Amino acid sequence: MHSKVVKGVEYTLYSDEAEFREKHPEEEVIEDWRSAIVGQWIKSDDGKIMQIIERWSMKDTSTPSKKKNDFIKTLMGIASTGKYTKLAGEPAKKVHCFINYKQGGKATFREKKFAKMVAMGAKPVNAYLNCYETNNYDYAHRSALALLRRKRVTTMVEKEVELLLDDLGISKTYLLEEMKGIVDSGKSRDGDKLRALETLMKISGLLNTDKKSESVALIQEFTGFSKDKLKAFERGLLTETTE
Repeated sequence: MHSKVVKGVEYTLYSDEAEFREKHPEEEVIEDWRSAIVGQWIKSDDGKIMQIIERWSMKDTSTPSKKKNDFIKTLMGIASTGKYTKLAGEPAKKVHCFINYKQGGKATFREKKFAKMVAMGAKPVNAYLNCYETNNYDYAHRSALALLRRKRVTTMVEKEVELLLDDLGISKTYLLEEMKGIVDSGKSRDGDKLRALETLMKISGLLNTDKKSESVALIQEFTGFSKDKLKAFERGLLTETTE
């Protein structure tokens, strides 16, 4: 959350809609920010929520027709409402300057904490309840799913899982060698090991795809193992389960 006083009025920019709803549960948010008017809350292309401070029209002298174009001012700076404009980035140091479109959206402290908890095996809804100021379970569930659809959040989860795998000495080479050993052994009681290896291999493969919800489920399945169980798994000491 970022606040700034502009011409005697305090405006606030929220990092995402979940954070915004904690303060404004009933306020309308305009999804199409290009059509919004002064004072309305809008959602940027990278999911931030803010108000339009000013809106005006002026000629675009960069085109032969010099057609008039609308511009808006928010806490992110000034942006054209043209169809090719992307409203994204960080809060501007000076709101009367045009947006620096080279900026990338940075993760908030809460997003980082949420990603770390999910990577460690927490259910997304519980991680959200722990990281954000809300006790509403249904709201937390919806908001957690929204966070997991955000690329920067899933990227952080992926990195945290990679650190966990490295800490346990588990690499793709290790997985392939173990899988080959199980297949070549011809033993009939390798079900648990095979399933565990399959889970680990899916994690390694899915983290670079768009199947984010499946990846998170697999991450949680994996991180449910203790280090002792994983070491036992490596030594072949896990017993076969019966169904």
